[in-house]
Formats: sequence, C-alpha cells, structure tokens
Amino acid sequence: MEGSGNRDDTGGKAATASTSTKSSSAARGGPLYFFPDREVTAAELRRLLDDGPPAERAWAISHLLRYAQWDDIWTYVSRDEVREVFPTLDLPDNLRNAWGRMLKVEAEVGSPG
Repeated sequence: MEGSGNRDDTGGKAATASTSTKSSSAARGGPLYFFPDREVTAAELRRLLDDGPPAERAWAISHLLRYAQWDDIWTYVSRDEVREVFPTLDLPDNLRNAWGRMLKVEAEVGSPG
C-alpha cells in the first residue's frame, strides 16, 4: 500500500483538490476534517498525541485511521506509534483487520475492552 497514490475515476484530480482544500483549512488553524464529531485543530491533535492520556491518544489515532487520507495519517503518527496502541483503538472489525494486515499486527476481531 505504501507509495500507492489515491486514484479515483477522475484520474486522481478530485482527491488532490479535496486534499489541498482540507490541508489549507488545517494550515490556517481551522478544524481538521477527520474529526467529524468534534472540532480539533492540528495543534490540539499534536498535544493529544504528545501528552494526552492513553484513552485520548487512542481516540485520536482511531479517528486518523478511520477518516484521514493516507498522507495525513503519517503526518501525525508513525507506523510504530499505531502498532503500540493498536489493541486499544476503536475500529470496526473490517477496518481493524485491514490495518492489522497492513501494519503486520495480530488483530483480534471485536472492539477493545
């Protein structure tokens, strides 16, 4: 998956335009598009990921993996960071299994605890 571009029926142009619009909103300090249930800025996300309690870090990383575009995910977290918290992430079974395969993590079926 790494290195594969985001392509769609328009040859990738729609995804590129959408990404640049979303990124420019975040660059201005606006809310990030991959938090649909709460307004979170890039600075708030960084603070959560760097200093937040484990449950809040897992919440933030779960949102990244559920809603963010590929390049945006790796702007905020590394694969190793995702692997570390993987068992605590709130992901649907199909997404958990897909990410588990991609990250080479043993993924149990079912939501965390």
